[in-house]
Amino acid sequence: MKIEYTCGNTALARNINDISLDLFCSEEDEIIAEIERLRANRAKAHELSLQNTLDLLDQCGRKWLDRDYSRTHVEVLSHILNQSMELVTYELESSMQMLLKENLEKIVTEELGNSDILDSWVRTSYGEVHRQPRGMMFHNISGNAFVVVPVSISMGLLSKNCNLVKVSGDEPYFAYAFYNSLCEIDPSIKERLSVLYFDSSKQELYDTIVRSSDCVIHWGGEYSGRIMAELCAKYNSHLIMHGAKISFEVIDQVEDMKATAEAITKDIICWEQKACLSPRIIFVNKKIDTGVLAKAIGDILKKYTVILPKAYLNPWSSMKVIQDRQYCLLKYGVKEKQDVKLYSSYNADYTVILNSKMPDKEDIDRCFNRFIFVCPYESSDEVHDYIEENLKAYLQTMGYGGEDEGFIEKMTLLGVSIVTRPGEMALHHPGTSHDGMYNLNEMTVVVSRQL
Repeated sequence: MKIEYTCGNTALARNINDISLDLFCSEEDEIIAEIERLRANRAKAHELSLQNTLDLLDQCGRKWLDRDYSRTHVEVLSHILNQSMELVTYELESSMQMLLKENLEKIVTEELGNSDILDSWVRTSYGEVHRQPRGMMFHNISGNAFVVVPVSISMGLLSKNCNLVKVSGDEPYFAYAFYNSLCEIDPSIKERLSVLYFDSSKQELYDTIVRSSDCVIHWGGEYSGRIMAELCAKYNSHLIMHGAKISFEVIDQVEDMKATAEAITKDIICWEQKACLSPRIIFVNKKIDTGVLAKAIGDILKKYTVILPKAYLNPWSSMKVIQDRQYCLLKYGVKEKQDVKLYSSYNADYTVILNSKMPDKEDIDRCFNRFIFVCPYESSDEVHDYIEENLKAYLQTMGYGGEDEGFIEKMTLLGVSIVTRPGEMALHHPGTSHDGMYNLNEMTVVVSRQL
């Protein structure tokens, strides 16, 4: 399959889970020309009304929600992501709901306070205020969850920036397909949006792009994030950092054991725990029968292997899950002599490990593809102290079942930026902050008029 991006003439052959892709790479001169083209269109992007972009994104979202349209794309994504078509469809449709006009209008109002502030001057106590785009924006996209593609691109367009998107080599397809779907509706979108791919090992290309960008939004891991931060500091480009995040759940009270287990399972399954809002560890109050809850989670995960099955296109993913499962059982059960119980499939479909103590940070990083630790606690202070010691720099979403407002306050002071009910960790309600910030707010600047 050939993937011809906005620019680039050199084809790079990639094989991802036995699907052969020819990715057309951009070289430095092509990237510079594309940036100059976009920068020349900043005034055009600014003149477009918010309503114009809302209508475009709404039509695009509805197009992707049509399964006749999305079916072929789902097949390709399923193969690249090593996920079942059922799970990809579920995730894709959840993402595209966000693009519907009523949801985008809520996002604009919640994040910026006024839906007119991008188009015109709004009265204030001192005069008037307006939001202006930062200008030329670079989106550095990770391959861990394709939901970031419509989120990043839609926010870049709504904020009236001109946008250069670099796709991930791990998942190089969806941004290309999403861009084409926008072009099918409105070809003029090319004036303010470009999608390209280049060899990430060529660090000088990042240097070239960041030097010419007014704003950078980064979705990725710790290493790439550090490089991007250094470049943005070097060239005084505004940086919006999303990445290297870990989420978890705390179950302090249970009214219905099965309903709670069902909710937790829904959180685990989405994105196969590859998204930063997916839980890696479940903390359970010792007043609750943790063994019953852990077994219930395993039983419901087994049910979901039929409803939203795992895919096994890549044999290594299966081998690694079983290897990690055995490693943790030996480490905690034999070497550290903890009380460890396992609730898992015979194959790599799901793994629930019930520990008597909390795992090391390095083992939380094993929690992908329906692999979860369940850990009892005596006092909520144990959870707070564990998170502070091991995860403080990586916090995002906490699923919480309980009524302890003091605990919520302590955890959000520690760095948790989203608190949800169990079962709703993957539901990013319109207007919810992302990693403790509003993207539209970060992608624009506030201009005050005191005349």
